[in-house]
Amino acid sequence: MVRMDDGTDAGAGTVAPPGETTSLGSSRSSEATDQVLEHPTTTSENGATPESGHQSAAVPFRLGNRPALTGIRAVGMSFVLIFHSNFHTLPGAWSALGVFFVLSGFLITTMLASEQQKTGRISLNHFYSRRAFRLLPPLFITVALLAAYAGVVRVFAASDRLWADISGATFYYSDYRSAFGHESSTGFLAQCWSLAVEEQFYLIWAVLFFAALKYGTRRIAYAIVVAGIVLSVANRMWIVLHAAHWNSYVAGRVYYAFDTRADALFLGCLMGLLATGGHLQDWSPRAKRILSLLALASFGVFVWILFDVGLAARSLPLVWLPVSEVASAVIIIYLLFNDRTLSARALGLPLLVLLGNMSYAVYLIHWPVYVAISPFTVKWPFWVYESVRVAIILGLAFASWYLVEQPLMAWRKRVFSSEGPPTARASAKVEEASASPPPATDAAASEERPGAARALTVAWRRGR
Repeated sequence: MVRMDDGTDAGAGTVAPPGETTSLGSSRSSEATDQVLEHPTTTSENGATPESGHQSAAVPFRLGNRPALTGIRAVGMSFVLIFHSNFHTLPGAWSALGVFFVLSGFLITTMLASEQQKTGRISLNHFYSRRAFRLLPPLFITVALLAAYAGVVRVFAASDRLWADISGATFYYSDYRSAFGHESSTGFLAQCWSLAVEEQFYLIWAVLFFAALKYGTRRIAYAIVVAGIVLSVANRMWIVLHAAHWNSYVAGRVYYAFDTRADALFLGCLMGLLATGGHLQDWSPRAKRILSLLALASFGVFVWILFDVGLAARSLPLVWLPVSEVASAVIIIYLLFNDRTLSARALGLPLLVLLGNMSYAVYLIHWPVYVAISPFTVKWPFWVYESVRVAIILGLAFASWYLVEQPLMAWRKRVFSSEGPPTARASAKVEEASASPPPATDAAASEERPGAARALTVAWRRGR
């Protein structure tokens, strides 16, 4: 919750990460293999046609297996677990959310753009079915467990704290329940506000991107992304600067709602467009050094935020949210193109990859467990109830990952693969996109690319 200096709370939304969009672990059955390496070659009748003229010149971008991007989820989730345990330790753990949002926007856009480059189309049916198979089963399991808990334990104010929360989480409007102060301070699914932000974004962005490529070019997609960033930031600042007083209501309104948090997701989309357009490849030694320095500075920013910037600060929506989002983008780009560095290898350790793969289930489960087992419900010593909390959370997350999520992903992969390509021409497009060498570049593209401004300018001029 956002605890203000006046002692009031800005809703009960928590700082938990959003739903996992792609698991980039080492397992062959991981979501990275499903969604990045082997895009469906079948298409629905809702297909986007290739971009005119420019698509054949785009440099193929293969995300592949990036364990560090999964490991970073585990680190962020650990910070969230620590902060939610008492709301005092690591007050800036909210910054992990920026990493999750930016990473989600990047992965979703990369997946959609790569599918269009390989097959000439985007299948909205396949996209939304993948999202449903990935997100809904763990959510339904959590809801079922909560219903069972309510059948055994008498829940105070259950209509608001439990059943209203279940409705908001299931239909993805929890963000505005929290933003407008309708969320109970001890709601069992208060953390699902971030899931709602992402799901609303999925619904909007996939359709916009599909339409941009079907009826225009990638330039339209770039314009939509930049407009989304500008409008979201401007909206957030307008609400803060035009409020009569900075209080818990204003803090909650700008922190939890989709319209004031979409800029992080759009920033990730911009990264995905640049990457799949071939504008973040072929880094010169000088550009790599600059990127390394920026990543180090970004890490320093996160350390500062983690220990010093709390949720109640008025500077958070004005300064620290955009700063943390840009820092997230820099670190993600660094890990993408420096995957053999010590930091990338550390984040790619098997244990962190496993925990990163389970982060979605941990996210869903941890807050209900924290509410059910707390100093207000049990009289155990601190380390006893904390140990019980962690044991239940990890135990349920392990069971969800190995018994539900992985089997469902493997089954879905077999179903989509068995449909096969509709024509030999589609297969040829896939093979050509995967095997064709990078095209020749003009002088502007062959120059060093130390900054995002040049990459964005070149992308706009080429329409890629």
